[in-house]
Amino acid sequence: MEKDFQVYIQGKTKQLFSRGILAQKLEMIGFSLSKGYEFSMHIYDDLIKLKQEIISKEDLDNIIASHLSDQFNQNLSEKYLMIERWRESNIPLWILISGAIGAGKSTLSRQIAGDLGIQHVIGTHFVRDVLRKVLSADIMPELHSTSYKAFQTLKPIYSSRFDQIILGFENHAKYVNIGVDAILVRAEKESVSVIVEGIHLLPVFFDDILKKNPNVLYITIAVPDSEMHKENLSLQYTQEKEELLSNFDNIRKIHDHLVNETKIRNLPTIETVKGTDTIWKLRELVVDKIVSLVSSQ
Repeated sequence: MEKDFQVYIQGKTKQLFSRGILAQKLEMIGFSLSKGYEFSMHIYDDLIKLKQEIISKEDLDNIIASHLSDQFNQNLSEKYLMIERWRESNIPLWILISGAIGAGKSTLSRQIAGDLGIQHVIGTHFVRDVLRKVLSADIMPELHSTSYKAFQTLKPIYSSRFDQIILGFENHAKYVNIGVDAILVRAEKESVSVIVEGIHLLPVFFDDILKKNPNVLYITIAVPDSEMHKENLSLQYTQEKEELLSNFDNIRKIHDHLVNETKIRNLPTIETVKGTDTIWKLRELVVDKIVSLVSSQ
């Protein structure tokens, strides 16, 4: 059997051209994996015709962009180039993915991290557990409770104007966000990209950061159908299933609070609906942010 013609890409490092990797990259601009692989075959055929065993990353990107423009449209071509320029740059991207328990944050975070090659994905529950080791329950009882039961730690003196479930949740979350803030400060110093996901990412704690730092993208994942949300809890959390389902009303109340707080700030919300793949909308928002960051450089 004749061996495939191999082409190496010379960029920061020398890498073998892969049709599969290119197909995965094209998912960021809306291609299905099969459609992306078909497109990558055309690129590979062009590279064979050039009879070059080594091609520069810039030349390869220009070939791909030209094909995208000719076969589809200029917008896709420009988006692809912008994403590749970001990959080659030192521009950090900090993605904050908020949402209630069972909204699908962790799955989406892993998917987008894989798409972009972001190595740092941190769940706020890890931040909470670290803080619990440092701060005892006597000092911060809210922190040592679950987000949906933190109201039970409230002292008798609190305003009746506020729902106690939400007030307890906010008290619980504000301590965790001290740790999240430290993560973002460190990421800025080291100029590295990071994804932080978790229920504790209340928009109110990020108002100043979002205004001052264009590198931050805040998104809340919503589940409009409460029955679907309940089903998610049953499927994803086998060990805690009964505990979560028995407190579903509290969890749902926190879900609605997160969504409302996000919407009143005109921040993006992605709705998880049966029959749709939420990752496409997330990719679209991330690509828009990357285009904005690269364009401003």
